[in-house]
Amino acid sequence: MNDSGNATVVYTLRPDCSVASARPVGVRGRDVEDLARGADGTLWLADVGDNDRERSTVALIRLPTTGPGTVVRLSYPDGAHDAEALLLAADRRPVVVTKEGGGFGRVYTTDRPLPDESSAPVPLRAAGEVRLPPSTTDGGPASFLGRGLITGGAVSDDGRTVALRTYTDAWLFPVDGPTADDVVAGLRAAPTQVPLPGEPQGEAVAFTADGGLLSAGESPSGGPAARLREVVVPAPASTVPAPVEGRAPAAPDTDRRGTVVAAAVLGVLVVASGGVLLARRRRR
Repeated sequence: MNDSGNATVVYTLRPDCSVASARPVGVRGRDVEDLARGADGTLWLADVGDNDRERSTVALIRLPTTGPGTVVRLSYPDGAHDAEALLLAADRRPVVVTKEGGGFGRVYTTDRPLPDESSAPVPLRAAGEVRLPPSTTDGGPASFLGRGLITGGAVSDDGRTVALRTYTDAWLFPVDGPTADDVVAGLRAAPTQVPLPGEPQGEAVAFTADGGLLSAGESPSGGPAARLREVVVPAPASTVPAPVEGRAPAAPDTDRRGTVVAAAVLGVLVVASGGVLLARRRRR
């Protein structure tokens, strides 16, 4: 996905990051900052970016496997927040993690599964917070500050692991159940750090079907990314908890502004403006 100022289109990429297909969503997002895939193949576009913290509501754009997108609006209980990470649990309840800085994020979820669309905003409730450990990994557009800014998230196909990323690292959290409440509880655990390669502006992470990670970054200049890179990183056993029962394998205008996005599942990466820098991390 591209973010604000661009048409809201979902791109499917080939392994070399060339565009295989482009699908107009039919709904214009304001600042789409992440992407999640439901167990039924539905894509949920997280129109939750709010750099100036001025939006009265944010939105999730639902894109079924066929047909146009629909909008589910969300409202925070405590005022506006800027967010770039969406985690979608198997019970179809979203977990939104805000972008506060310093490795800190506020965590919000809903009490009920997402409807297909909504005329009135669905209330979010405050569900806690996440605090990432300090990092010394180089990279990103904001010097050492970028190490503590949460810019994307993903849930593995089996539901056992959640990833949150910053401009420099992915952080893996174990999850012990299939619900949004289990995801929220998992974010309280000590995460495992996976340093990412030096992307200019890394804003997306996704799990592959085999448990690897795809990392994507936008090109600050809007030009194409330099190359595709593959990196092999062993994953400690502590990041692979017991299987989760019940986890399946794997219109209107919402407004106009924002910064690149995106992640997809099943090994398909969905992208950023002008070009992508991709790194694949496999578990041995």
